[in-house]
This record gives sequence, C-alpha cells and structure tokens, in this order.
Amino acid sequence: MRRLTEELTTLVRFGGVGVFATLVHLAVAAAVFWFWASISPFLANVLAFLVAFQVSLWGHRRFTFRRRGHSGRFFLVAVAGFAANNGILASLLATTSISGLSAVAISTLLVPLVMFLAARLWAFA
Repeated sequence: MRRLTEELTTLVRFGGVGVFATLVHLAVAAAVFWFWASISPFLANVLAFLVAFQVSLWGHRRFTFRRRGHSGRFFLVAVAGFAANNGILASLLATTSISGLSAVAISTLLVPLVMFLAARLWAFA
C-alpha cells in the first residue's frame, strides 16, 4: 500500500509540473502568435516546446522525481511526446477549422499520461 501511495504522489507531482510546463508552453505559443501573427503554428509550437522543456526538466528533477535522472533520456521522451503533439496538431489543422492557438492547446493537453510512464519507467528510473 505504501508503494502505491508513493507512486500516486509522484504522479500528482508530475501532473503539477506538467501543468506548469504546459501553461508555459501555451503562454509562449500565445506570445509568439501575438508578436508574429503569420507564423506557422508548427514553428510556434517548436519555440514553445523548447522553453517548456527546460521548465519540465528542472521541475521533474527538483520536485517530481527528486533525482537528476538521465537528461538525454528525458529529452528523447520529450521529443517523442512532442512528435505525438505535432501529429495531433497536424491532424487538427488538416481536418478542422480550429485556429492555430486552439489547435496547439488541444494537442498539448493530450500527451501527458504517456509522458509520465516513459519518464517514470525510463528517464528517471
């Protein structure tokens, strides 16, 4: 029972860091769109990802897992999540009339659970 409680606590901390990193991602994307309205949603998403990755890595090292982990592995996990994010983004842009920022928001919110499992079981194992 203690192990389950510890894992659930880690998941909640992961979620908190993830929410914060996601808010940073969305804020950066919104700022990019605000300053450069004609930018590709994909380029805005890349810029937002690069900033949010730094927030995420720092938060998971200091707060979620409380260990250094393997930054290279975590970067691969993050890039895989980002690839999934962009696949969802491309699908939304190709099949709906959703605006760029809304499509980035939807795609960004759909990936976190898989990210937790990969980070917990591989990058910060």
